[in-house]
Amino acid sequence: MNEHLNYLYNWFSDTNCYSQFPNLQFPQQVIFTVTRELHQLSQDIYQTDTFYSKEFVRLKDRLFIPSGIHPAIFGMIFGYIKSLYEKQHQPFNNIWNYIHPKIQEVSKGQYLAGFYADAAENAFKEINARTKRIYANACPNTPIPDGVAAMTRVYSSNSPIVEFCDRQTESGQNIQLGFMKMAEGAMIALRNPVAHENLNMSQDDAMRQLMFASMIMYKIDEGVIHSGITEQE
Repeated sequence: MNEHLNYLYNWFSDTNCYSQFPNLQFPQQVIFTVTRELHQLSQDIYQTDTFYSKEFVRLKDRLFIPSGIHPAIFGMIFGYIKSLYEKQHQPFNNIWNYIHPKIQEVSKGQYLAGFYADAAENAFKEINARTKRIYANACPNTPIPDGVAAMTRVYSSNSPIVEFCDRQTESGQNIQLGFMKMAEGAMIALRNPVAHENLNMSQDDAMRQLMFASMIMYKIDEGVIHSGITEQE
């Protein structure tokens, strides 16, 4: 969860329960903190929720008035906050069930904190790391390939270390080749979003990449079982 959104959701929820609302007097430090958090949240969501971002900028300096809190402004902002909170919070009840445990381990925390490019990068780095470990276990005392080279060697369509199905059939050959190409493409296009100027990755795009990384990771699970490989962490 975005830390600024989480703070604001809790503050607005608590404030809304006070019996003195809206005639509440807050210390200047609280006013400064809430206003700053609204500004920061506005910046965080500008790429993904432009409307809410602009509304927070428009309303943040009108929330506090000499007599306490402007009730209409409070209601508008709180409504926006709740909508964003539910959008970012509720889907996690189900969507993470489809994300591979190894991907969750390295990416979920970053994703929930709003660091979407980092979450995606971590996912594909974990695929690379797992593939390199498989190679190291299968071919000890040899140089360990990285990135594309690791994918094309470990999941090779000709002499793979990890075989996904019976390659004696044309269908099996196509499956092996297709997966190798997917893993290879992931290393080229997705492993390093910084290199591809993808620093402002949206929440939705990051989740799509995590799901793609999970598909690859689950396929590796299948291949490891099919090939009778014992993995060492």
